[in-house]
Amino acid sequence: MNKEHTLIRALRMNAVFSGVSALLIFAAAGWLAAQLGLADATPVYVVAAILTAFAIQLSIIVRSGKIRFLEVAGIIGGDIAWVLASIVLVGLYYESITTTGLMLIDVVAIAVLTFAILQIRGLRAYRREA
Repeated sequence: MNKEHTLIRALRMNAVFSGVSALLIFAAAGWLAAQLGLADATPVYVVAAILTAFAIQLSIIVRSGKIRFLEVAGIIGGDIAWVLASIVLVGLYYESITTTGLMLIDVVAIAVLTFAILQIRGLRAYRREA
């Protein structure tokens, strides 16, 4: 198995997870807003829309099979920013987020961090190969 395939597979997993997450968020926006202590679901819908665009971007990269270092680095940076934002969100709004909301934030942050690590490893291997 070549190293590019490893990176493409990590990007594909990220795309699928992001796309499925966006659909679930759209479907359960009101419930999620309540779990996160939000007065209305507008911010939840915004996150779902951004995740949809992100999943589409990842899918385009995966389908093309073309790896551009800066593009993938930006994706990794976005994943790391998601994890950091999750930590800040919990730190700032801990009191208003339900236990279920906290668990959801944690599970998603762990998944996104896993994608970032896999993509970093894949990108390093790809660069060594090139």
